[in-house]
Amino acid sequence: MFKIKIFIFLILIFSFLTNNLLAKKIEILYKVENHPITNKDVAKEINYLLMLNDQLKTIDKEELIQYATKSIIKEKVKKNEILKNFKFGGNEKIIERQVSSLRNNLNLNEIEFENLLNSLDISIDYLKEKIEIELMWNKLIYTIYKDKVVINKVDIEKKIKRDLESPSNSINEYLLHEILFSSKQASDLESNKTKIEKSIQEIGFENTANILSEAPSSKFGGEIGWIKENQLTEEVFNNIKDLEIGAYTNPINVPGGQLFLFLKDKKETRLETSFKEEFEKILKAEQNRQLDQYSSIYYKKIEINTKIYDN
Repeated sequence: MFKIKIFIFLILIFSFLTNNLLAKKIEILYKVENHPITNKDVAKEINYLLMLNDQLKTIDKEELIQYATKSIIKEKVKKNEILKNFKFGGNEKIIERQVSSLRNNLNLNEIEFENLLNSLDISIDYLKEKIEIELMWNKLIYTIYKDKVVINKVDIEKKIKRDLESPSNSINEYLLHEILFSSKQASDLESNKTKIEKSIQEIGFENTANILSEAPSSKFGGEIGWIKENQLTEEVFNNIKDLEIGAYTNPINVPGGQLFLFLKDKKETRLETSFKEEFEKILKAEQNRQLDQYSSIYYKKIEINTKIYDN
C-alpha cells in the first residue's frame, strides 16, 4: 500500500515539474539580497514540502507555488542572518540523526529513501543544508533570547504535585495544531482573521495552516503534537478545555501575533514519570514555546530590513 502511495505521490510531483510556470526554462523569480530564487528552486521546494507533508497535495496548485516561494524566501533570509553571526559546520551528527528520523517517519529503508530523493531531484546535501539552516537558526534565537525566557518554576512544581497527588493519577492530553498570524498594521488583523476563517471552512484547518500560518509548524499542517494540560499556559488551557474534538479556538493573543488552536484529538493518560522527569519535560516545553515566539518576532524584524526583489 505504501509503495502505491509513493508511486501516486511521484506522479503528482512530476505534474508540478512539467508545469509551464516551473519547468520550461530557468528564470529568476526573486532575489533575496544578492541570492536568486528561480522557478527550478520553487519546483524543488514543492517536492521537498510534499515529502514532509503529503496533505499539501490537496491544496490549490497556485497556492502551493506561492507557499513554496514564501518558504524559500524565508529560508534565504534566515541563512543571511545566520551567516552574520555563525559559521556553518560541526553539526554532522545531529543532522544525520534528523535525516534518519525523517527516513523512519516515511517508513523507508536507506535504499528506498535514496531512490525517493533522486526521484524528487533532491540531493542528500540539499536536504542536509535545509536541516542545518534550521539548527543554526534555533541556535541564533537561543543565543539572543535565552536570558529573556521567563519561567515560573514554583507554579510548575505546584501543578506537578497536584497532578501526582490526584486520586485518578491521570491527566488530559491534547493533540493540537496551530495557525499563527500577524499584521503590519493593527487595522489588518481583523481582515487576516476573516481570511483564515474562510480558508478553514473551505479547505480545513491543517491545509490553511500549511499556506497561511507563520509558525514553523506550518510545514506539518500546524501540528504541535500531544501536549499535557500541565504544559499549557493558563490562557491556552482555558481556551481549549471545553473544545469539542475537531473545533478550533478564537484567536489568542501571543507575543508576535495571534494564534488559532485546533483540537484534533484528546485522551486521558496516566502519570507514570517521576516528579523530576515531569518537571524537566514541562520546563523544556515552556522554554521551547517562548523561544518559538521570539523566533517569529525576530524573523519579522530582520525580514523588514532584508532587500527582497520581485523579478
